[in-house]
Amino acid sequence: MFAVEEQWPRPTILIVDDAVENIKLISHALYGMADLLFATNGPDALRIADSSRPDLVLLDIEMPGMDGYEVCNALKANPYTSECAVIFITAHEGTSYETQSLAAGGIDFLNKPINVPICRLRVQNQLTLKRQKDELAQTRRDLADLVHHLPSFVAFWGADTINRYCNDQLGHWFGISSARMLGMSLDSVLNEETMTQLRPHWAGAMEGRTISVEVTLFPSSARRRIAQTTLVPNWQMGVVAGVLMVLTDITDRITAERALWEEKERMRITLNSIGDAVIATDQQGLVTFMNPIAEEMTGWHSSDAIGKPIDNVMELRDANNGHVLRNPIYLALKEERIVGMALNCNLVALSGQQSAVEDSAAPIRNVTGEVSGAIIVFRDASEARAMAIKMSYLASHDPLTGLPNRLLLQDRISHGLQVARWSQTHVAMLLLDLDYFKFVNDSIGYTAGDDLLRQIAHRLEKELSATGTIGRLGGDEFVVLLPELRSINEADEVATRLLAAMGEPFELDGNRFDLSISVGISLFPDDSSDEETLMRHADVAMHRAKQDGRNRYRFFSTELEDLVLSRHLLERHLREALQENRFEVFYQSKVNAREGRVIGAEALVRMYSTEGELLSPGRFIPLAEETGLIVPLGKMVLEMACQQAATWQAQGHVLKMSVNIAAAQFAAGNFPEVVAEVLDHTGLNPDLLELEITEGTLMSDANAARETLVALKELGVHVSLDDFGTGYSSLAYLKRFPLDTLKIDQSFVRDMLNDKSDMAIIQTIIALGQTLGMELVAEGVELREQAEILASMGCHIMQGYLYDKPKPASEWSFVEATGIARSISGT
Repeated sequence: MFAVEEQWPRPTILIVDDAVENIKLISHALYGMADLLFATNGPDALRIADSSRPDLVLLDIEMPGMDGYEVCNALKANPYTSECAVIFITAHEGTSYETQSLAAGGIDFLNKPINVPICRLRVQNQLTLKRQKDELAQTRRDLADLVHHLPSFVAFWGADTINRYCNDQLGHWFGISSARMLGMSLDSVLNEETMTQLRPHWAGAMEGRTISVEVTLFPSSARRRIAQTTLVPNWQMGVVAGVLMVLTDITDRITAERALWEEKERMRITLNSIGDAVIATDQQGLVTFMNPIAEEMTGWHSSDAIGKPIDNVMELRDANNGHVLRNPIYLALKEERIVGMALNCNLVALSGQQSAVEDSAAPIRNVTGEVSGAIIVFRDASEARAMAIKMSYLASHDPLTGLPNRLLLQDRISHGLQVARWSQTHVAMLLLDLDYFKFVNDSIGYTAGDDLLRQIAHRLEKELSATGTIGRLGGDEFVVLLPELRSINEADEVATRLLAAMGEPFELDGNRFDLSISVGISLFPDDSSDEETLMRHADVAMHRAKQDGRNRYRFFSTELEDLVLSRHLLERHLREALQENRFEVFYQSKVNAREGRVIGAEALVRMYSTEGELLSPGRFIPLAEETGLIVPLGKMVLEMACQQAATWQAQGHVLKMSVNIAAAQFAAGNFPEVVAEVLDHTGLNPDLLELEITEGTLMSDANAARETLVALKELGVHVSLDDFGTGYSSLAYLKRFPLDTLKIDQSFVRDMLNDKSDMAIIQTIIALGQTLGMELVAEGVELREQAEILASMGCHIMQGYLYDKPKPASEWSFVEATGIARSISGT
């Protein structure tokens, strides 16, 4: 039943014959079927059988001293060898020998001379039968072992209620072992109280119905247990011959269920009796419980509220502006923490009446610790709100400027670091110190100085807007906390704005004051690991800013500062290059390897520095995308590429020009109009323009992308899906979007000769493109082997260093390019 195939040993056969030649012949006939043992006389055969216990014995009848019948009788008499199967062998013919052999306990009969095929078949049949017999015996043992170790009581009772079988060998259930219970009646095992419960169900089982019912065993004694009782009728010859009884002890489960019910009832009474309103929800924020106070405050009846969103039942609004507030129960569910309601929160009852409330929401966890819902407790806070708000505000805000104080800042910093660890973002701390403010304060007096500090705080707040938290540490020191930053450049931009804002003059009582600030910036987790180091490093950076001349900012990390400065410089060069037209378009040929000719070119932009150094796209394209300069740059490249293609066309070189389109270009609402304008201006045939668009560009807004593609196709231009296989790679959008070409990304081509996965991906892309009737282009082809394999797969259009590198139009030679293409056209 539970046997594993490998656990069965190889069978053993004992061959007994006084003639060695016969033993050799039989051994040859049985070669490979089993492990073979040999004996030439009866005593040796019995000794070997007793020690080896073979599965099958091939026994010659006529042997000197002790013949085969005697050996067989001895084998059957020995309890260790009695199960050995015996096949008699004799040279005699006639049914008398066969009859005597079978009567002696043999299972088959072989005649000499031995017919090898017949011998093998009969032996194989006997080995198979032996194996099946062993498996059946093992199954019976497994089943018996399983039944005897079940935690349930299993017994069979005849129609006369006499016990025929029981698995309780040690008598754990009724103090009666299975051996003693055999032959006992059911009512002698169970007492009368138990039988009174069981008799009607027994009658139902005897009528042929399977019964499952809870029965209390020995209800009035200390042995009282509750059993899930199953009675299964046993049919024989069309009548119920008995009943199989299975008892499972469910006492602990029933006890736990009753205890749980009692606990729930105590909880219900408690919640219905307290003076606070209580609402519980599931994980989606749907109401599962309301107590009477909650019904009274919301105006909802519990039966109507169950299953509705908490926002519908407990509508919350800002007391100042009436804006709808999201219920804090959602935050408790999302962040799995206790959450308090925001200040100035009003509950809008079903009648429309509003009342000030305060509350606390907390997640509910199941036995595994997972959040299964949440509960919110709230009360009418109209009377206590004013005092609570005032006390809370004074405890967490600077009394002079109204900005968060050190206590509130610490909470914001702690929360910001926690979110940053979870979301893998940055937190920036900017420590601001007013330059020479002490001298200003001494000259105008402390009262006027306080007024000036309030103006400074207001200006900083206005400039910072909602991008972060600004607080006052005391004196002339302010702190700006910027959480959830995706890039350190965001901190750089804020610091630049704050410096500029403080550069504007202040006016107080008709007097002008020119102030500046020194700013120190530290970043989590880049140079700080916790709140303390974040503050300390910002302070160090602020003092560096003062030492370097004031009215500036400094990062704690010089590497980050160098990176920001480098970015500023590159952005300035990028803007100047656009104004001074210091861009040049290089062109890389696309080759039809099968036809041996150049069929197109891809436009690739390059930028020259002020020193004339040629910069690759990887240096400036990401920054152009980040700053939005990619849109004018992209239009410039499109115009230059189309103009060059039109020039080549006029010279008799008809090549399809491929131009990469950035996501910002494509997402612009007028992109098809821009393309139409360029085509009209340059006079290029639309059929010779191919726009290369990445998967991410299309999937950012699939519906808008499809409309744009349709408009482009109406112009007559071609659209290529660039870098296919590295992004979404969804068959659905391939079918949905009107695309002409698939470009196999060079990352797959580069390692295709060494990486089976890349080779398989390329094969899949090519097969997909062929199925969809799309043109295929492989980029990054550098080796002849790559080109040959790609061509053999069905991709014949290629580009890469195998053919040529990107170069300016002035260096293009169509004869040279065509020659290179033809050099592998045999692939």
